[in-house]
Amino acid sequence: MPMKAAMLERLKQKLLLKRRELLSGVREQHANSLEGGSDGIQDIADQATMAYTKEFLLSIGDAERQLLKQVDAALEKIRLKKYGQCERCGETIGEKRLEALPFARFCIACQEEEEGRRA
Repeated sequence: MPMKAAMLERLKQKLLLKRRELLSGVREQHANSLEGGSDGIQDIADQATMAYTKEFLLSIGDAERQLLKQVDAALEKIRLKKYGQCERCGETIGEKRLEALPFARFCIACQEEEEGRRA
């Protein structure tokens, strides 16, 4: 059964908000890391440009990086009209689960199996 448009839009907005929160935290960490490192020899714009990619990747933790990937993947699924389907069995992921975890990749049964494999 296809998801109602209002529900889909609400979940999309939750995902976009989570994405902004994650990126905002990264930018804040990035800005803090640049504040203390300049010795005045390099132009601050040059320093920021050269260091941006490296700092971005280093400043975001593994958990945040994984979460950002999951959020982006969920937004892409919305765009492709494939959102809300379990990546493992293809069944519909429950709306309550998506409300709680809008970037969920698996239905509850498949998530439990995935966690059982890792244990």
